[in-house]
Amino acid sequence: MPLRVAAIALLLFAPLCAQSMAELREALSTAAITFSYTAPGLAADESLDQRGRRGFLEVLKGKVPTLKNTDLKLPEEFTQHHVVSQWVLTSDATGFHETRTAPAIDGISAADVSAIRHAMSIGVSDSRRAALEDYEHAQLEGAITDFSPLLLLFAAPHQSDYEFRLADPDKIGEQPAIVLHYRQLAGTEGLTLFDQRTADREPVEGDIWLRESDLLPLRITLKSRKGLSKNYSIDTAATVDYTPSPYGLAPAAITERQYLNSKLLVENNLHYSNYHRIGNGLIP
Repeated sequence: MPLRVAAIALLLFAPLCAQSMAELREALSTAAITFSYTAPGLAADESLDQRGRRGFLEVLKGKVPTLKNTDLKLPEEFTQHHVVSQWVLTSDATGFHETRTAPAIDGISAADVSAIRHAMSIGVSDSRRAALEDYEHAQLEGAITDFSPLLLLFAAPHQSDYEFRLADPDKIGEQPAIVLHYRQLAGTEGLTLFDQRTADREPVEGDIWLRESDLLPLRITLKSRKGLSKNYSIDTAATVDYTPSPYGLAPAAITERQYLNSKLLVENNLHYSNYHRIGNGLIP
């Protein structure tokens, strides 16, 4: 008799869970659609603290750039930079793009474009393109990836590409949040990793924090892995914190880390303030 009661309870509970999940996914999609309309032209002051390995690789065995039977020793030294830029989020037919202008690096205004790119690239960039080509130059370099439009991955047309499940509830500051875990199963969206002259889109997974009071997404985490060889892979982990602004949902802080196997290569910590709008955000 108790087993029968339990079975009936499960049957009654299942539709409620499905409805709850449907509401969460609808709220996520609505936020993504709204962001797609409000984000173009969003501008802010961006502060970047970047820490990454800088130095020469030691090849213990084998040779690059194949990495097939190569053993590498990473430099132990970490270099740090502080960069302040004017940040703008724009869009065109190919999607959303972050642009940065008038950067000051370590308190010094940098007018030389090559110097700016050099100072803003520590560690390993998005995939084997840098991991191999820069290995060839015996130097590690890294790049900032556009993470602020991460919310757009979960617009309604793309949600069928993901598996969603409820995780344990959490808090962002003092605000209770419903946490939704996602895992990509299909689709062409995802983290773009460049491999020499081609671009691979790596499947992603992570968590979405929805504010309990109104289901507004305030945090999205992401992780992805790119295999370089049998022995080496690049792992990317990112956290994007969003905040309501007079111009719609906006990135408040972004943390990105890249690892070669389990060893940290580069860490980017970005913070945004002084939100404003520039034009309509469309690239002609």
